[in-house]
Amino acid sequence: MVGLYKKSENVVSCMIKMLLSPKTNIRLPSTLRSIGTVGLFLLGCSLAAFLVFVRTHPWTQNFYVQKEMEREILPRFDRSTCCVSVDRPEDICGRPNCTSSCLQKDRVTAALENDQVKFCSDEKEKAFFLETSGTGSLNFRQACSVESLALHNPNLTVNVLFLDAPIISSATALSKLKEKYSNIRLVSIRLDEYVAGTPLEHWYHCTKWRKGPYHVSHLSDGLRFMTLQKYGGYYFDLDVIVVQPVTYYRNFVGAAADGEYVASGVIHADRGNEVINLAVKEFVSNYRSHIWAHNGPHLLLRVLKNWCEVENLQSMNYVSCRGFNILPKSSFQPVHYSNTKEFFVQRLANKTLENPTWLNTNVVGVHTFNNLSKDRPIFKNSTQIYTWLAKTHCPVIFSVAPNVF
Repeated sequence: MVGLYKKSENVVSCMIKMLLSPKTNIRLPSTLRSIGTVGLFLLGCSLAAFLVFVRTHPWTQNFYVQKEMEREILPRFDRSTCCVSVDRPEDICGRPNCTSSCLQKDRVTAALENDQVKFCSDEKEKAFFLETSGTGSLNFRQACSVESLALHNPNLTVNVLFLDAPIISSATALSKLKEKYSNIRLVSIRLDEYVAGTPLEHWYHCTKWRKGPYHVSHLSDGLRFMTLQKYGGYYFDLDVIVVQPVTYYRNFVGAAADGEYVASGVIHADRGNEVINLAVKEFVSNYRSHIWAHNGPHLLLRVLKNWCEVENLQSMNYVSCRGFNILPKSSFQPVHYSNTKEFFVQRLANKTLENPTWLNTNVVGVHTFNNLSKDRPIFKNSTQIYTWLAKTHCPVIFSVAPNVF
């Protein structure tokens, strides 16, 4: 529609100029010749006015704006098909016969760094969420997680990264988050640019990771490690409800609820931390597309075994792991993944004023295991533990959420 409008506008302009030129000698159909030059001019003006109407009508205007938004976030170049440099006539995957040059790596800047606020500023500690579905928005449960982190950690800059999708800032959850919290930033990133020049670039463009059954989850695994390597800070999954400040804890990963593995849903690492550097290298060199946990929690455990020079999680501590911490399972997984129904059971009325037995002072955040619990409804007017968590730790989102969410 937009392309047609622009082409038609140019054609009408040229026709009018040509027809008004005294040098023009053109054979026109008798019907057009009969209306004369002035008539042709008026006809052209009418057509131009119609095209302007089409272009500015609310429906087509919305269509045009949407296309412009999509153009803003779509990759402006594809390093998997363009030449790496002028003197290297091959693409990033080593294939010959590419036809155009890629942007130089020193000109490739992530959308995060293009923000008016200097992204790498040390004024505030950074935290990251990744939205990988491509919807450009958050559901109420995801928004609750973001609010809980911003609420309990006002000195954190909470970045929500939307991958290759325009942000629907008018959505209720997103607009409320931006309205109430100055420390929340919503950022749309172009993945082509975001991975350019990083260890993930070749993996992203040149392997068959998209064909794996867990490719979205694995992309999230790789990007969380890469993001912490690039910027340092905290990473949180979008199904973790934070219940107290987290900034006291640094350079850590939490133990999983089973006590045998680590959980990669919450991580902190200072920029340049060697554990994260090793995790990124391990992700690229030992990637497995058909094993769900291989590139995330199991990867971290492999790295930590080598880094800490011990064979089991129980022997890992601040000393053996040279400054990297493994927090106890109660920190972020106080409830085992097999018992997610705990969040949704209706409690007795006389129990609603009491914290659940597992929610003690050691709990920093509660992993709600969205993949296992997303089909269980949350009722606002209920005694469910999830309802209590949301009402207490994400009050703004809870206030605008529907009665069932």
